Amino acid sequence: MSRPLISHGARASNMRWLMSLAHMEPSPVNPWVMLRAALAIGLPSAVGLALDQSAAAALVALGALPAITGDNGGPYRNRALSIGSTVFGGAFGYLLGNLMSGHGLWTSAGMTLLVLAASLVGTFNNIAAVATLQFATYVIVGSSLTPTLPPWLPPVLVGVGGLFGLALTLSGWVVNPIAPERAAVAQAYRKLAAMFAAIGTSRVMAARRDMEAAMATAYDTVLAARGRSAGPSPRLARLAAQLQACTPLTNAALALARAGRVLPDECARVMNHLADRVENDAPPDARDDIAALRRAGMPQLADALEQVQPLLHGARANHATGATGATEADAFATLQPAPARTPWRVLIRTYRPGPTTVRYLVRLGLCLVAAEAVALAAALPRSYWVPLIVVVVFKPNFGSVFARALQSCAGSVVGVAISATVLALDRGGLASLLTVAALAALLPWSIRRNYGLFSAILVPILMLLIGALQPGSWAIALARLVDVGVAAAIVLVVGYLPWIRIERSNLDHAVSAATSTLAAYLNTVFQADPANRHDLRARAYARLSDLRIALQRGLSEPRLVSRRALAWWPVEVALERVANAISDTAWSLPAGQEAPAAAQVAQLAAALDSIAAAVEQGLPVPAAPIVAPSPALRDVAAEIESLRVTLAGPDFTATPGRPAAPSTLHQV
Repeated sequence: MSRPLISHGARASNMRWLMSLAHMEPSPVNPWVMLRAALAIGLPSAVGLALDQSAAAALVALGALPAITGDNGGPYRNRALSIGSTVFGGAFGYLLGNLMSGHGLWTSAGMTLLVLAASLVGTFNNIAAVATLQFATYVIVGSSLTPTLPPWLPPVLVGVGGLFGLALTLSGWVVNPIAPERAAVAQAYRKLAAMFAAIGTSRVMAARRDMEAAMATAYDTVLAARGRSAGPSPRLARLAAQLQACTPLTNAALALARAGRVLPDECARVMNHLADRVENDAPPDARDDIAALRRAGMPQLADALEQVQPLLHGARANHATGATGATEADAFATLQPAPARTPWRVLIRTYRPGPTTVRYLVRLGLCLVAAEAVALAAALPRSYWVPLIVVVVFKPNFGSVFARALQSCAGSVVGVAISATVLALDRGGLASLLTVAALAALLPWSIRRNYGLFSAILVPILMLLIGALQPGSWAIALARLVDVGVAAAIVLVVGYLPWIRIERSNLDHAVSAATSTLAAYLNTVFQADPANRHDLRARAYARLSDLRIALQRGLSEPRLVSRRALAWWPVEVALERVANAISDTAWSLPAGQEAPAAAQVAQLAAALDSIAAAVEQGLPVPAAPIVAPSPALRDVAAEIESLRVTLAGPDFTATPGRPAAPSTLHQV
């Protein structure tokens, strides 16, 4: 290969890497969420400015900050638990940090131990991850700040700010308690409409992926709300029935797609119309939509929509008699109950950290020790920023550590420039107030877009609020840029680069785990009752989603990892096609036709298990072609064979190579 071609390939690889760092995830702008965030931070700051109590107001605003960053949306009860845990973690962390402050090296040692303990608890689940991150952050802040207020007052003010932010976030609960559940069901219909529009185009795989994720989210949201309901809830029962109506519509559309039909635009418009009526709690009268589908030459979809009309009205159809009922028991009868939440005391008693958790704690501990040592040796002003940034950047639950270190540096340059400009121009505090309120309004949007953008907005908020507790000039703001650079360098040199081969092998494990999950899905879905089928399907697609996220993160890593992630992408696509083939075959069996024999299904599941074992152990995949054991499983076997061929390139598991040409079957 000539040098120009090699140079061009390297440039293309570097460009992909830079684009992955700058990639902005789609995030809708919700004006009410932005207003709540601005009020949570801006209102306490305004009151403090008016009463000349800026230090106390800054502590209240710092307490309200976790209510913004810890809000992941969803049902109000879930948000109350998540935000409440986050707020409590922040206030409790500030209290402990404040009690430890002023004891030199003992303070640093105590802070490090508390952060490591919190990081261990943070591996329990997602709520714990967010809450303990806030705990660790506020331990560091509380142990380093020395406000002029009485010692007991700062933690109280932080707690009051957290409760204020929580109250603002949950204010909609009183007005419309099931709005998030209704929005989740409407989103499932909208993603179904997007899939209808994508059928026959190259976007169909991504559209179906989004539809499956939206359906799983909606089921989980509605079932969790029903599990927490104190008594019968006709509105939740109606939502459950409307959600069940998606399945026949999906199956009808996929059958048309497999037959080579391209759906007219009217199909997507009908689904979006249904979504609007569900979200606005309006009666979804589908008679006009059925007529529109027939005029568009889609009698199959029209028949499916006519069949699910009772479900759209909140009743469960009795297909044997034609009668309908509207009882809540009927609406939830064919849905698997939401899994019970494991009590904290049981989780703590039975939890055993695995090797991955132990490695993470060792790496974090080394980074914290290095951060304290560098800050002490270099006599950095307000050196608590170095361990603070190390903890935030190194949290593994929120994306690639390598990417976040670089994005944090880039975002902090912008954030420090904003802070230095405001501090240089501000005289009476009004400019700081307006800046903090405006940036706070952008926080909920930026946190889902890009970590660098989030850093560019969060850094000036923290610097201006902490500046009210420890006043300083614009030169102090510029010193924060040095802190961010030092922290990012420590994370990369101490906590990441020496362990990079582990990051590479984690991708192989993710591919193996996804393949094993599909084997279990195939082995059980044909024999499962309708109440369990959704749960099996959701778990399979959730594992594929985990794999996709891991590969996306891998693309922003150094070339040793990013090349591996890029090579695994064709395998991920092949695994998605296997999952779609299994789902389509299981859900499209004609009424009265027996499911494939368990032994025939087990034969294909064993083939998937052998592929998973080969990937995990770095061995060649089996050379024998996959043959369909029965006509009903022909499509599933064809997709598994396509997966095997993709992995059967020379030394693929050691150095993943070019995939074989993808199968044309089951592109949806």
